[in-house]
Amino acid sequence: MKKLNIILLVFSMLVSSLVFAYENPSFYEAATNETPTLKDSPVKAIQTTIIKLNQLTSVATYSPQMMGFLVNREITPLFDFEYIADEVLSASHVNLNDEEVKYFANSLRQNVINTLLTKLAQGRSSSLDFVYARPMSGNMIVVRLNAKGYSRYGFNVDLSFHKSKSGKWQIFDVALRHDSLINYYQRMVLIKVRRYGVYGMLGRI
Repeated sequence: MKKLNIILLVFSMLVSSLVFAYENPSFYEAATNETPTLKDSPVKAIQTTIIKLNQLTSVATYSPQMMGFLVNREITPLFDFEYIADEVLSASHVNLNDEEVKYFANSLRQNVINTLLTKLAQGRSSSLDFVYARPMSGNMIVVRLNAKGYSRYGFNVDLSFHKSKSGKWQIFDVALRHDSLINYYQRMVLIKVRRYGVYGMLGRI
């Protein structure tokens, strides 16, 4: 749980870092130099979100209700929760029908967003500095950011992008050191299935 909280803490810093990056041209220049020029590239997806959030000057100035609205409207679409859910279930060897998979994906998304909102409500300011963006095998691009303000030297976090079924470039995993969001939920699902069974797990995700 501690690792999950750190990973989700990065999500909250992503909101404030988008504004920081909007006013930092080097973010775009570095990203463009590292990634292929694509009409719907992850860089463009991030830029679009930054433009939408350019009026957001301080996360702490908004009420929890307003922040919840902004996160659900602007941040949630950046993530491919359908893919994340499929990866978690396939590695956990859990077989569900289509409706159950949809329920699991929605529960997973809500779990992540609720934790994100809790972190945002704490109002601790920081920033994520762009490090690099690298194309990877499998038509993926990994964007590395350095998180400032939570340790003496900061720490690196990798956002993995791919082109989803909808044709949009979205984040499908967030990695910190040797762990990631997908890996965490894979372990959690296995533990809950062993303890409570498949349907018990669905009610406790």
